[in-house]
Amino acid sequence: MNASAGNGAAQTAASTERPAASVLIVDDDKWTTRAVAAALRDSGSFDVLDPQHSGEAAVAAYTAHRPDLVLMDVNMPPGMSGVDATQEIIGLDPSATIVLLTTVAPGPGLARALEAGALAAVSKSASDAELIRVAEAALEGDSPELLRTLAEDILVSGDSVPDVPANAPALTEAELTLLRQICEGLDYSEIAARQFVTVHTVKSHARNLRIKLGAKNLAQVVIRAVQFKFHSPE
Repeated sequence: MNASAGNGAAQTAASTERPAASVLIVDDDKWTTRAVAAALRDSGSFDVLDPQHSGEAAVAAYTAHRPDLVLMDVNMPPGMSGVDATQEIIGLDPSATIVLLTTVAPGPGLARALEAGALAAVSKSASDAELIRVAEAALEGDSPELLRTLAEDILVSGDSVPDVPANAPALTEAELTLLRQICEGLDYSEIAARQFVTVHTVKSHARNLRIKLGAKNLAQVVIRAVQFKFHSPE
């Protein structure tokens, strides 16, 4: 290969490389922020901003930097909680991507933070590989694979599930099946294989189900499933 061809190939490769996603980590425990930051940096896919240790600082940092992803501790006493910070950030930017950091046994606030607009949750005790998987999936958008243990986590947390916004809608058997598969955390391709339809069809049905349940994202679909007692984890 001649030099000009080589340079052209290098430039093409460089132009197609995805820039590192900016991530803001928020937790009152500095050991947690250090561990999470190290895992993200080591993956080579993330640009980690200076960690913040309070809800107030999180809102200020988000306003200043508009990161691609926020990893938010749910409970950060004293002062503004992760729930309130999530609500504040979503109010500033409805397109913000927020994933909640939870303890081994999720505590109160989980359901309320999801209702406020967080996309998913990941345990602080998760492996580096699992943390990276969830972060990358969240950046790709709303996906059922982010929800594998969410319904169970909500119940384990002992959190008071927010009041249902309306009476339970009437769902068809097909809609109930799809809802349960979403709550189980099956990804779109797995659901499509089980239902013998295309991924595009599954996404379309999931979007219609979300609208019918009055949910902003799939995490809220899981909350509605718990609220309306359409799904109960075993």
